[in-house]
Amino acid sequence: MGEGPAGSLRVTTLEGTSGDSTVRLTHGVDVSTPTADAPTVRSAVDSGRRRFTWAAVIAIALTAVPFTWILWSLWGPFNLLRPTYFEDNFYDLQARAMFHGHLWLAHGSLGIEGFVHGGRTYTYFGVFPSIVHMPVLLVTHSVDNGRLTATYVLLAWLLTGLFVSLLLWRVRFLVRGDTVMGRGEATAFGVLVATIMGGTIWMLLAATPFVFNEDIAWSICLTVGSIFALLGVIERPSWGRVLASGVLILCANLDRSTTGWACVVGAGLIAVWFLLGLGGRENRRWFFPVLGAGLVPLVIGCAVNYSKFGVLFGVSNVDQVWTHVNAYRRKFLAANHGAEEGTIFVPTNVLTYFRPDGLSLTSVFPFVTLPASPPRALGGVLFDRLYRTDSLTASTPLLFILSMWGLVTAFRPQSIGKVAKTRLLLVAAGSAGAALMLWGYIAPRYLGDFVPFLVLASAVAVADIFRRLEGRKQSVRVGALVVMVVAALFSIAANLGMAIVPNEEWNGTQVRNYVQAQKTVSDLTGHPLEANVVRGTSLPPWGPAGQLFVIGNCNGLYVSNGEDYSTVPAQQFVRTTWMTVELGPGFQHAFRISARSLAPGQTESVQLVSAGKYVVTVTATGTADPGRVRMGFGLHGGGIDVRSYTTVVNSGAPQDVVVTTDAAKHMLEVTMNGAYRLGRTLPAEEPIRVDSTGGSPALSVSAASADASQPSLCQGLLH
Repeated sequence: MGEGPAGSLRVTTLEGTSGDSTVRLTHGVDVSTPTADAPTVRSAVDSGRRRFTWAAVIAIALTAVPFTWILWSLWGPFNLLRPTYFEDNFYDLQARAMFHGHLWLAHGSLGIEGFVHGGRTYTYFGVFPSIVHMPVLLVTHSVDNGRLTATYVLLAWLLTGLFVSLLLWRVRFLVRGDTVMGRGEATAFGVLVATIMGGTIWMLLAATPFVFNEDIAWSICLTVGSIFALLGVIERPSWGRVLASGVLILCANLDRSTTGWACVVGAGLIAVWFLLGLGGRENRRWFFPVLGAGLVPLVIGCAVNYSKFGVLFGVSNVDQVWTHVNAYRRKFLAANHGAEEGTIFVPTNVLTYFRPDGLSLTSVFPFVTLPASPPRALGGVLFDRLYRTDSLTASTPLLFILSMWGLVTAFRPQSIGKVAKTRLLLVAAGSAGAALMLWGYIAPRYLGDFVPFLVLASAVAVADIFRRLEGRKQSVRVGALVVMVVAALFSIAANLGMAIVPNEEWNGTQVRNYVQAQKTVSDLTGHPLEANVVRGTSLPPWGPAGQLFVIGNCNGLYVSNGEDYSTVPAQQFVRTTWMTVELGPGFQHAFRISARSLAPGQTESVQLVSAGKYVVTVTATGTADPGRVRMGFGLHGGGIDVRSYTTVVNSGAPQDVVVTTDAAKHMLEVTMNGAYRLGRTLPAEEPIRVDSTGGSPALSVSAASADASQPSLCQGLLH
């Protein structure tokens, strides 16, 4: 026992094996033998563990602040059960089906994401998230339709924080043994935890709590947990550790195949390692249990997949509804022999996920975010979809550099401590990211497949760095820690920036609040946002992310999300790239409508707005109660006859009605008292006229556009 730098207690452990017994000596003192120094040694080790625990807890608590704001609000009203508007209920539907003893779902319930096999509709998403939703769904229907997703993304994030902390401590022990952890090293591990929880793809997953992101969230959580458990098996095999590994690997396989199979690979490699006697001749007996911990989950996962799609692995892309409705998807599959994976995708994937400039740095808030446009496929290769995607090297430089350091440390010929025991799991964890290189679909959420590898390799690196810093000058140690903190802060800022910019799931409130925040910051920093404003008479099919487009005299203000929808004609037609920030009186027509008493069944209609050959009408129908009238809306003309559901209102009570006819996005929408009543995409851009004649004997209609809110944000940007 001795004093390390800056007074930190250092305990150097030597280990020798004789038969079945292990003798652990600490500077010549057997810590298993009661001595005067043994309590001091144990107290010092416990003190280091407490430092590490506090550092991890503080890191998770600090990153929880932006994470929960993004998850529960993100420029909109606070909502613990924040839903999305696209594909957020698949797990709930699957759970309800499982309650009835099967996996097929109602036809049409999954939209374009459904797979029709054997005349039945299935989702390709795993059953694990549905299983964890089931306890809540057993007792209530009030949270169906995806309202649980945000809660379970948070749960997966919290469990990941726990597994990450446990894994870092286990790796640190393998590298440095019982060496006491000083404050500087504990701080460094806290910085590492904060970077993992706040400086990776986690923030972007929270930004859109739908099934695609919950899938990745559980994938990260369960894979990190499996690595922790398997590393424990390598360190000291026991039935409890093997069973825990098997359960976690099973859950991972029932969630996401790429990371689930990586866990199976890890278990298989460890089983062979035991079989070859590399873990000690006495441990060869663990070959079959560890192999079973990997193979049993694989078999169960294959059985579930076979029951859905008739194949052990993967799916038939021809069975997906999307393939039947999208010509480009059929062209893509035909060019790749019906598969979504292949070696032809590797060059573009490698460049996208590892290019050093895979971020956009601007003078406009949030200053650092995703690239302004999707990546370009190399060599003219067709990809299923290309989303704006950051790179590992640019968005999380700290973890990337540490991972390279950790790889070298783990695989160097003369390894330190027991770090060599991490090699098999580094290979296994890395296989998930390697498999991603074969995928013909690029999206930022897939960076989650790299996170487990980054966690393990970075843990090795930090432990080794502080081993090397021991005995160095305090200024050197502080300097290393400062470099880590700066890189961590950049990683967190980059991932926050990527998460808080518009995507196609945002509603109007979120978009407007975001642009308002941009303008507020811009006004304080020299008005750089003005350079992003473009004016015109119609929206172009695409614009770089963050560009603001003004139609006419603030008839419409839009911001681009930067995504390319050229392969989806319907989305390109309605200009999905452009998200509505604000509409002026040229596109929004406000009315104040009241209906007088009508005889039961008597109906009166008034035309409100026309767009070319399309006409919007309001209809009032009498009820048995003379003080109540049933009111509804309709869109007619050009072969269209769409009617809203009706609402009973008090006779004579004024109703605030807004008819939005956005020619730039070919969209028509009717709201009454702020509630949606009718919506339709118009087949063509048509001239818009307000044709209300003032009403009828039973319907009083007065224009209220002059009293409606003006496009103040747009006007502020132009002036």
